[in-house]
Amino acid sequence: MIGYLIRVLGEENYGTITWVDSFIQYFLILINFGFDLYISKNIVENKDDKAKIDEIISSIYTIKALLFLLSFILLVPFIFISGTQAYFFLFIVMMLMGGGEVLFPIWYFQGIEKMKPITIVTVIARVFLVIGTFVLVVNNDHGFRYVVLLVISNLIWGGMGFYFLKKESNFKFLKIPLKTLLFYLKEGYLFFLGKFSTLFLNFGTIFLIGYFCSKSLVSGFDLASKIVFAFVFVYEVIQQAVFPSIVRNKRITFMRKLVLLTFMMGITFALITYCFSEKIMGVLGGNEMTKYSYLLKQMVILIPAIGISNIVGSCALVAFGSLKQYNFSLIISCLAYMSIVLFLYLFDQMYFENLIFLRIGVDILMACLILFFSIKNKILFSHKLPGQN
Repeated sequence: MIGYLIRVLGEENYGTITWVDSFIQYFLILINFGFDLYISKNIVENKDDKAKIDEIISSIYTIKALLFLLSFILLVPFIFISGTQAYFFLFIVMMLMGGGEVLFPIWYFQGIEKMKPITIVTVIARVFLVIGTFVLVVNNDHGFRYVVLLVISNLIWGGMGFYFLKKESNFKFLKIPLKTLLFYLKEGYLFFLGKFSTLFLNFGTIFLIGYFCSKSLVSGFDLASKIVFAFVFVYEVIQQAVFPSIVRNKRITFMRKLVLLTFMMGITFALITYCFSEKIMGVLGGNEMTKYSYLLKQMVILIPAIGISNIVGSCALVAFGSLKQYNFSLIISCLAYMSIVLFLYLFDQMYFENLIFLRIGVDILMACLILFFSIKNKILFSHKLPGQN
């Protein structure tokens, strides 16, 4: 569908939408607050305690709703401070995607190890978006139609997810004391920083390319990165499926085999993508986008790097209690990224090529840090938990 949008809307229009979306994603990260990992672990540990589950669900929805409101409050001054008033309405409409983020309860279903409802909801929302796009977005003046479809599909995604949550848990919404809300925020803030650090690299790069280079280059980078992340999505599905089991049973031998499989898959995916990069870009983006095939070749290293970060980070460090080291790895990588961006800005070196190499280098740094801590803590090697296989 990316290729269709680029061909129909044009590189500039599609790049503009992607550029605005890249900033909105920061607010969606704020609303999510890293609950996908942190609260999933809590659900696993308390899934037989109905009162505790009601407290957790009520707390998370209360916090997310408040963060959604805060996001709108922060967005408006940013638009004027950054001088992007020309896109004011686009920013506001796309911010409505936060409603879906508030409602979507992947953290609950991941915790109870029942992902079928989430799969159903995701497929329905995406099919709606795809069909709506092909039917309603047919020329380069229909960019806003696509944005509206994107928002509606996101709300369908969140609304149906909430429906299945209510049906599955039959939870009772509770009025949560401020002290309890602050407890969950305090416990989750490291996961928020970690999640922010991870996604900051991609969305930050998109925003910087659009701001300092051009919206057309955003289209090229976005297509290449989406191809890379299509492979990374495989790791995310695996992580969501096995994480609760690893947390509960501490299956360290299984986890090590999973890491090895992840690495081998990553290398294989990267080699295939490298060899057929021009054809892939042409099929997905049209002949005009083959000029960015060199970019895809440069970025294939991210497939094994991000795969290792995802699987080792969650299934090794987080699952075995090394939460601080996991988030430290992400935060250090993010700080390195921001420091180098500042250096490039001060020395007038905010060029497309520099931003791409920075993006790749920092992800490799992150993978190395996560591997270092997993080895240092004797999780990946020379460590066996008593009674575990």
